[in-house]
Amino acid sequence: MSSKRLDTIADYTRHGYTLRVDCLKCRRVAIINLLELTLRCQERGWSKQIAAVERRLRYSQCGNRAVRLGPAFGPSPRASEQS
Repeated sequence: MSSKRLDTIADYTRHGYTLRVDCLKCRRVAIINLLELTLRCQERGWSKQIAAVERRLRYSQCGNRAVRLGPAFGPSPRASEQS
């Protein structure tokens, strides 16, 4: 089994992963569109390193900046909420 480094937004795209954002305050989960995130980073001159992006993101529902980023596995949380 091989391991994949997921250090940048491009790494997630290259390996076919989606980006999951977990709010550490309200415990909500969101899936981010990687193309939109890449464009936002380019417009604002931000680094595309996941660690740098994680420090800049703010969860829109509660305004908290304490978020954790990682790959999303399985069905989208939004899809499971609709069931």
